[in-house]
Amino acid sequence: MTAMQRRSPLGFRAAQHTADGSTSITEKQFEGKLILRGNPSAIGANVAGVMATPMPAKVHETATGPRGTTQWLSPDEWLILTAPGGETDLSRDLTAALTGKHHQIANVTDYYTTIALSGAHARDMLMKIATVDFDPLTFKSGMGVTTNLGRANPWLRATASDSFDIIIRISMADYLWCLLAESGHEWGLAGLTPKGAGVTLHLPHFETGTPAAPAIDPTPTPDL
Repeated sequence: MTAMQRRSPLGFRAAQHTADGSTSITEKQFEGKLILRGNPSAIGANVAGVMATPMPAKVHETATGPRGTTQWLSPDEWLILTAPGGETDLSRDLTAALTGKHHQIANVTDYYTTIALSGAHARDMLMKIATVDFDPLTFKSGMGVTTNLGRANPWLRATASDSFDIIIRISMADYLWCLLAESGHEWGLAGLTPKGAGVTLHLPHFETGTPAAPAIDPTPTPDL
């Protein structure tokens, strides 16, 4: 009998690199992911004790410690990222620390994957497809955000000035991978087709055959 083998959502995709090697797209396979919910005033100190770092308290904040990174998602919700395989022990320790306190912990490791985008053109690539401002004066290292990238809705964190981790649902992972590759086309990234029949990148300026905008009639509208 053939042994079962765990496969990552993007395991069939090879890492992508720009022609000059300055920018890359890779998958962080099997990174542990937990969603924590609760009242920060009630659970903050306990969570900080487990994570060995204060809980992020407001939008864009993240905190990294020896057991992983916590990212603020909403006033009562956080994403916790940890090393592959570490999510079970971390969930157990958080549950123990929060005994008697109203909270929820969900292991979403296999529901999401992490795409790492790094290098000199990383911000330029994001600016092409994002709805938030990724100027380095605005979005700095250590900041996190929930945003749109094309039609995808990932969580994103700047891990360094030119490096980003993008956490995306596995159902949208290949679409986003191909969209990022397309956004780096001018720097030598190969164009890719998303897996699945009829799946397109849904961005008119990336697609051919986009219908032209209707002409505007220059005739003044008569006064009524």
